[in-house]
Amino acid sequence: MSADHDLAYVSIAELSDRIQNKDISPVEVVQATLERIDRLEPQLNAFNTVFADQALAEARQAETDIGRGTYRGPLHGIPIGIKDIYECGPTTCGSESLADYVADQDCTSVAKLKQAGAIVVGKTATYEFAYGFPTTQSYFKPTRNPWSLAHDAGGSSSGTAASTAAGLAYAGMGSCTGGSIRWPAQACGIVGLKATYGRVSRAGVYPLSWSLDHTGPLARSVTDAALMLQGCAGHDPLDPASAKVPVPDFTAKLGQDVTGMRIGLLRSLYEDNCDPKLLGPYNAAVQKFADLGAQIVDLASISLTQMQAIEWPGLFADCATIHVNNVRHAGDKYNPHAKLFVAYGLLVSGAQYLMGAQARAQVRDDLIGALETEVDVLMLPTSGFQINTIQDRSPGPSIVSKSFSVYTPIFNFTGLPALQVPCG
Repeated sequence: MSADHDLAYVSIAELSDRIQNKDISPVEVVQATLERIDRLEPQLNAFNTVFADQALAEARQAETDIGRGTYRGPLHGIPIGIKDIYECGPTTCGSESLADYVADQDCTSVAKLKQAGAIVVGKTATYEFAYGFPTTQSYFKPTRNPWSLAHDAGGSSSGTAASTAAGLAYAGMGSCTGGSIRWPAQACGIVGLKATYGRVSRAGVYPLSWSLDHTGPLARSVTDAALMLQGCAGHDPLDPASAKVPVPDFTAKLGQDVTGMRIGLLRSLYEDNCDPKLLGPYNAAVQKFADLGAQIVDLASISLTQMQAIEWPGLFADCATIHVNNVRHAGDKYNPHAKLFVAYGLLVSGAQYLMGAQARAQVRDDLIGALETEVDVLMLPTSGFQINTIQDRSPGPSIVSKSFSVYTPIFNFTGLPALQVPCG
């Protein structure tokens, strides 16, 4: 195995120790990362923009600072990717309509990560304005899965997932309105963390839905995801939804014994609607937790049959509110799929929107009630179908309508944190 490959797949936790101890310099790390991007990016299409010169300049500054004893923490000198809906240099949102837009300042979460010493090597590919999945309808070329170039990388945070999985970045930031951090993380075999609503600022992140948008990191390990969250979490007065609460040490409880932990399952939600090739590894993971001493609890009393009524009307209406004027004035630069989202949203009635809000409140109360009284965590599949090839991107309608609309969005509706981890 090449030295380039070995370095590319070192964890942030290990690499940060080597950087702090001056066993390797940020310049060496960034140079190796950029060389790997040069070699693999033409096959993957994971980046919309690469900041080679800027990244090297920041790496030299990091090397100087660390040499003088100013070490900022575990992200100092670490190359990361940022989804191209975060304001940070050229910000296209994957759309021709913003092909020439350059942000005049970094959004809050990127500024926090840079303050922690992280080095942004590029803006990663996204479906246009983060509308759904996959990125094949973006203004840019489709992002390919690093484990099989014929397959999609998931979406909408496809570039962050693909670049992290391929060793073109050590981690990155994504956004999630219904599953856009966790779906691509599953597709690329990495960790995806949708943070708690209000934990990470959304200021300067192009919105899709005011009420459902979340942000969070993608990484190759849970520890690395926790380190990324540590770097970007915190209150921000520029985001009205930002929670004014202390930021804990997200790594403090990693590695603890799970004996006695109560893990809640929603079997009625997925047992009949999940591809057996995915359900098998999931069930094996459940059994592994049981073998380690966790208590498995079936939450049969919670009904999520109203999920469709919650998701689509509210999401489409929010999208229309945000994009309708732009579509009217620059509709020729929106792809047809994105324009359909806006058109559907304009047809949503006030009654439909209110019914969705009421159903959402009921789901939130049911799940939070279960977490307060019956279980400590919920565990369910990330999606019900295997990732598709670039040429054949549409899973069966019954599976899509159920798994796409239920497995991941419930955590956006409730604002609860959600973590995708590989188990296959």
